[in-house]
Amino acid sequence: MEAAASSDQYRSSSSSAGSPSAPAAASTNRRYYFPRPGRPVSFEDSPDWGDDITAAPSSSSIHLASLASSAYPSPSPSIPEPSASAPAFRERKVAGAALVWKELIVSVRDRRRAVKGSSGYALPGTLTVVMGPARSGKSTLLRAIAGRMHGAERVYGEVFVNGVKSPLPYGSYGYVDRDDVLIESLTVREMLYYSALLQLPGVFSSKKPVVDDAIAAMSLGDYADKLIGGHCFNKRLPTGERRRVSIARELVMRPHVLFIDEPLYHLDSVSALLLMVTLKKLASTGCTVIFTMYQSSTEVFGLFDRICLLSNGNTLFFGETLACLQHFSNAGFPCPIMQSPSDHFLRAINTDFDRIIAMCKNLQVLTG
Repeated sequence: MEAAASSDQYRSSSSSAGSPSAPAAASTNRRYYFPRPGRPVSFEDSPDWGDDITAAPSSSSIHLASLASSAYPSPSPSIPEPSASAPAFRERKVAGAALVWKELIVSVRDRRRAVKGSSGYALPGTLTVVMGPARSGKSTLLRAIAGRMHGAERVYGEVFVNGVKSPLPYGSYGYVDRDDVLIESLTVREMLYYSALLQLPGVFSSKKPVVDDAIAAMSLGDYADKLIGGHCFNKRLPTGERRRVSIARELVMRPHVLFIDEPLYHLDSVSALLLMVTLKKLASTGCTVIFTMYQSSTEVFGLFDRICLLSNGNTLFFGETLACLQHFSNAGFPCPIMQSPSDHFLRAINTDFDRIIAMCKNLQVLTG
């Protein structure tokens, strides 16, 4: 009873304190309109990423972002630095788009609301994650922002692109589904090349640099000429590399905004960390990256810039990741020292845990 009461008290306080509809949160954490509205991005803008920058691998280690919180220690693991003989790569710069969604409501055919008045924003050069328990509306919200709704779903609300109320045009964004759909009989380079031929205008010779850039961006150089493989082949690419190929397939469009549904789906902890470091590097080029996630490790959580917490379609919090830790601490749910922040958030907002606690108590009474 005490756990259920505290959970109900927290949910009521978090909904009022962290919800985008609250005036206090809207005034401190969110800016829905920009002072200088720009024009919507278009397909013609996509190929122009700016000048190429030849960058040699840095000799210093790459340190992950740390969580500066008094209730949680700051992990700072380092990624192994590349060898000195590694070839230089071309770093592209992309003009990302600023996205703002305001009071988005998604209803399905049975009049059930999968998303209930969600608001937030995503800026160029940042990682924005939509996190929550199962069936909380994460993928539905991602599709609503990208404008890729199913036939039975209806969307109400506003989406602004660079301050202009306009949907994202074709060619300006990439969308990666949860399940990888790849041609198993092709190599990684052939898969990306045929994807570029189908999606990009221009002559054949202009496609090769685009494919090479996508391979370099997703760190697929060692697998570029290997067969993707699958059910009909003895060998197949590892799950992490297959996920990278699916993301690289969208990068051939040189998108301003990249949507990814569950990028760490079916990945182990090491592959998940390496993929998120690659996405962080991709965002540093200026691309706006928005993705969904069920939960993450402490190291992966330190890479996020903004987090949107959903529960039963309600937005319980939107803002900076460190502000989320402080918000839960102020609500009476500080993150324990030896627990991952994402696990702590899901434990606090998931109503299924209340039923599990009640079942355990009943079992203890019956066996006691």
